[in-house]
Amino acid sequence: MRLLPLLMVFAMIVCGAPVTRALAADWRPANAVEIVIPNAPGGGNDAVGRLMQRIWQERKLVPTSGIAVNKAGGGGTVALNYLNQKPSDPHAMAVVSITQQLNYIVGSSPLRHRDFTPLAVMIGDYIGFAVRADSPIQNGRDLIERLKKDPASLSAGVTAIGGNNHIAYVLAARAAGADTRKLKTPVFQSSGESLTALLGGHIDLHMGSVGPLTKHLEAGRVRIVALTSDKRLTRPFAAIPTWKEQGVAGTFNTWRGLWAPKGLSADQVAFWDEALEKVSRDAQWKETLDANHWDGDYRNSRDTMKYLDGVHIELRDVLKELGLAKRLD
Repeated sequence: MRLLPLLMVFAMIVCGAPVTRALAADWRPANAVEIVIPNAPGGGNDAVGRLMQRIWQERKLVPTSGIAVNKAGGGGTVALNYLNQKPSDPHAMAVVSITQQLNYIVGSSPLRHRDFTPLAVMIGDYIGFAVRADSPIQNGRDLIERLKKDPASLSAGVTAIGGNNHIAYVLAARAAGADTRKLKTPVFQSSGESLTALLGGHIDLHMGSVGPLTKHLEAGRVRIVALTSDKRLTRPFAAIPTWKEQGVAGTFNTWRGLWAPKGLSADQVAFWDEALEKVSRDAQWKETLDANHWDGDYRNSRDTMKYLDGVHIELRDVLKELGLAKRLD
């Protein structure tokens, strides 16, 4: 009986069968799986982690239970520090986003994506550039022309210098040839505060995830002049052109995904590749994405590492240009 696994491998070698994949199927979680969420309960990352936990168990994609663990603080740094204390543990993973990449480059976190095993990008979350409905800025071209003439002529609300919405603004302005150091970007405590300031006429431009903009767009209170997606989104954003369509290199994805501790074996990664790919095709998962106006953007572990390497270089170069980059590796 002890020779049976070896004989099976030998038979697959002789027959030309994919040995690695067959062996990968032998590994399955033996303990409860922790899904570490970098925020307090409530909000996008918490919803993503808890939905994933529910789908795993309802669809029996994972043979053990899933436990959602909230580790808020430091823009996700607390969650990553916790995960980093579990080297080679395939029973732990954290919900992460592009924020963790930004934190490393600006020096607020010592941990980068290559300090972990990136398992997947699961969601594309894109940014809308919104003005009030009565704004003289009618489209993205109008906005770009204003920035070309005087980058400081518009006040654009951001939640952090070097944060998601600030970088999206800088990329668009940079592509237009504007001096990005002269951009006027008042900082708000939250995207909601920035949007309230826009509606109150206190700022000219708001950049934020498209989901919270939906009700204001449908009520006619705002006009979205450009999206950072690489293709048009579905209703109610179907009529809104992307920056790419308007000839501006402003594509920007505030992706959400999963990282596991460093040191997972190939068969452990293969198990999670299969399970997470099934999650991405689940009807309940797709319904939640549609409800939040998120885009299904699943990438397996290999493709996620390649993707994050490219994003890291782009973010590093932009933040260096702004004088914000503390780490240039």
